[in-house]
Amino acid sequence: DTGPTGDRQAGAGAPDPVFVSDLPPYQRQESPMDATQKLVELEALKQLKASYFYFMDTKQWDSWLALFAADVTLSWDTEVSTRGRDGGTNSFSGREAIAEHVVKGILDPATTVHQGHTPLLEILSETEARGIWAMEDIVYANSHRRSVVHGWGHYHETYRKEDGAWKITSLHLTRLLLMDSKL
Repeated sequence: DTGPTGDRQAGAGAPDPVFVSDLPPYQRQESPMDATQKLVELEALKQLKASYFYFMDTKQWDSWLALFAADVTLSWDTEVSTRGRDGGTNSFSGREAIAEHVVKGILDPATTVHQGHTPLLEILSETEARGIWAMEDIVYANSHRRSVVHGWGHYHETYRKEDGAWKITSLHLTRLLLMDSKL
């Protein structure tokens, strides 16, 4: 699988994305936009992710789903996935599948708290970007399972600008640490 920039998408066994700043100067394909416009676009991406967390935790599902491109892929590791370990990745493609399986099946019945921090963002072109966000979440499963999951990790994401607004085109949540407590 390749993303909009031709890079391999994060998934089970996939490497972390390579950032333009990690490449030698002759391999860089930095965006031609001026510095002011680049700052405007970076702030728009930060607002997109802030909205993602806010709408998810406040259960505003129509607004949350509108942050994604129609062809989005959303993946998350259910186990720690560092040092070459398989994170037991779950994945859904398309807003409708995410609404059915992720929203109705997982997020809506739970009480959640999500925090995103210290983004590493790159503008690849006027319509493409990618980033990594450090994160922490607490998920209280209100169902028969009655547990609290507290996790730390990173969101690896790609973005596309559609009709003047940034949308999330892929999201893969990797885990550094997970603590699961039964209540």
